[in-house]
Amino acid sequence: MIIHLIAEGFTEKIVASRLLPFCGHEIGTVYGERGCDYIRNKAVVFHHLATECSGVLVLSDFRDTGAPCVPTAIQEYVLNYLPCPPETFMFRFAVNEIESWLLADRKGMAEFIGVTESRIPLQPENEVFPKRTLVSLARSSRKRKIREGIAPPPGHRASVGPEYMNFLQEFITGYWNIEAAMCCAKSLERCVNRLRSLN
Repeated sequence: MIIHLIAEGFTEKIVASRLLPFCGHEIGTVYGERGCDYIRNKAVVFHHLATECSGVLVLSDFRDTGAPCVPTAIQEYVLNYLPCPPETFMFRFAVNEIESWLLADRKGMAEFIGVTESRIPLQPENEVFPKRTLVSLARSSRKRKIREGIAPPPGHRASVGPEYMNFLQEFITGYWNIEAAMCCAKSLERCVNRLRSLN
């Protein structure tokens, strides 16, 4: 099935570009990449693209919702506007941020950034700020290019280093083990199962 994508940002787009073929689908048109406010206010209007022959995947970070739980976020983002969304309209939140799903491949992430696997959180979805966790791990990397690329220079106001997005894209497209990550990230597992249910 062709699945159109409404992504919160660039990282969500790259993650979806791996997830959809992994689940047996073809990625269609990509919309969004304009942040959480766009997702909150505009994503639901794309429900008309969800038909018997094509689907829609909305992918966003749960932390940005400010909601106490995912069902409440779904209510606020979707059901208040569209009480009966089409079966092929899927609104999924990465708990708490999309970086949780990447950290969930503990072995792969440890090898990629150059730290011991024991340093990677056992339950990445319990990290309040997974992006900060990833940057902190990169600071202790054995690889200079990772330290300087993912983590910002000391005293710098930026939250990430200059090559953060490039390195994440490299990891997602070339190294990320989705099956392994599903074991440590339940929101990822639910997303995969939902996508597979459409085959």
